[in-house]
Amino acid sequence: MAGLTLMAPAKINLRLLVGPRGDDGYHPLRSLMVALDAPCDRVRVETAPERAVVCPGIEGPANLAWAALDALEREVGRPLPLRVEIAKAIPAQAGLGGGSSDAAAVLVGADRLLRLGLGAARLERVAARVGSDVPFFVRGGTQWAEGRGEALTPARAPRFAALLSMPAAGLPTGAVYARFDQDPPPPPAGDAETPPAMPALAGWLRNDLWPAARALAPELAEGEAALRAAGAPAVLLCGSGACMAGIFPDRAAAEAAAERLDAPGFRAVASPAAPR
Repeated sequence: MAGLTLMAPAKINLRLLVGPRGDDGYHPLRSLMVALDAPCDRVRVETAPERAVVCPGIEGPANLAWAALDALEREVGRPLPLRVEIAKAIPAQAGLGGGSSDAAAVLVGADRLLRLGLGAARLERVAARVGSDVPFFVRGGTQWAEGRGEALTPARAPRFAALLSMPAAGLPTGAVYARFDQDPPPPPAGDAETPPAMPALAGWLRNDLWPAARALAPELAEGEAALRAAGAPAVLLCGSGACMAGIFPDRAAAEAAAERLDAPGFRAVASPAAPR
């Protein structure tokens, strides 16, 4: 049985600007997204007699990887019987993009394994039909993402490291956006395209979903306080939550803070992933 294994990284949104919901039901976004070196899911793609997606807790058609295979089969016009096994390290409903990253890894892995020759641009178009963050994970690196996340522009991020911390319970993305719609619109963000280096980066970070997430899960404020008490110069909600990130100037500072952090649940120290 032929196969290959890919690592599916987490991401962080250093800036997440959210517009009002449109007639199509979606919120226009503008976000600076950065792929992280940890945590990473491990995705194994193999040829098989019939399709299977194996992932503890999210099996078969319930997994976004299944939708990725559906979209890929429609693109190439033929069945692609593959077995996908996903070993999770990225927590669910964390805002770290784990499911989207897994789906992107399946698209990239299937293209390589079956020698489909789709190329990056075509894979990104397929990815956009799967989910908002999936095109970013096909490309990786640091990107400005706009629209529903499908319009990507290469960008650069300053040096930083993140101490990720999350309680046991996640936050459903749909619930966070529904709560966002109940609040007054966020203030204008200005035109600061290029993020500054630390320590000025701390004042540039922004996530418009933070008030909505905090209203749904007040315990997130405790997580923010714990990260600040551990020495984080800035604290940021990851995507739609419920993971929080303490932002530090370098990995050594983040690792030292991890030793001081008094918070239960998931934690990890991450830096921007090396470009592919």
